Amino acid sequence: MTDDLIETAPGANTEPPVLLLQGTGGTNTEMLNFGRRLAPQSPLITIAGRSGVGAQRQYFQQTAAGPVDPQQLMTESTWLCEKIKIICTHHHWDVNQLITVGYSNGAAIAAYAIRTGILPGKRALLFHPLWLAVPQNEQLTDYQVWLSAGQRDPLVSVATVEQVAADCRKSGATTTVYQTGGSHMLTPQEVLAAKEWLSENN
Repeated sequence: MTDDLIETAPGANTEPPVLLLQGTGGTNTEMLNFGRRLAPQSPLITIAGRSGVGAQRQYFQQTAAGPVDPQQLMTESTWLCEKIKIICTHHHWDVNQLITVGYSNGAAIAAYAIRTGILPGKRALLFHPLWLAVPQNEQLTDYQVWLSAGQRDPLVSVATVEQVAADCRKSGATTTVYQTGGSHMLTPQEVLAAKEWLSENN
């Protein structure tokens, strides 16, 4: 089943590979198209989550009914990071230059993996990430994180995104938080801002 969750798209081996982590109900095709807009020349990797039901895939079970399972977070983030390393090695892509792009549920698991020190790479773009507790914030070197928040987002507040950013800074990362006047859906302005940040921090 796990092979069905993974898709890649070729790019220049001299460019950093981009990992794309979707929100609940997203698809690999959507994420590959999104990744190509952000990084036209880069190899792309998208890995869907192993949790959820049917097309509503998630990296961790996220419901209003109860708390997130900390063991599931560690298990799934470790699985993701091991898969990334295997894929990059197979394609001769430089995993140390990995750029991670996540949205909502995918952004939350990415932030968790960054703060626990298990996610390779030096840059991440996190769109509307939920905050997750980590066992311990590991210290990072030269890690850069761009985050976005919608002022009318009913699912992930600006304060929540600011908390994620603050915890990334506690781990030694530099952060940029971009606010939109929108809701949970991505706006053209924040996608453009993300692309500009990426080109300025290459």
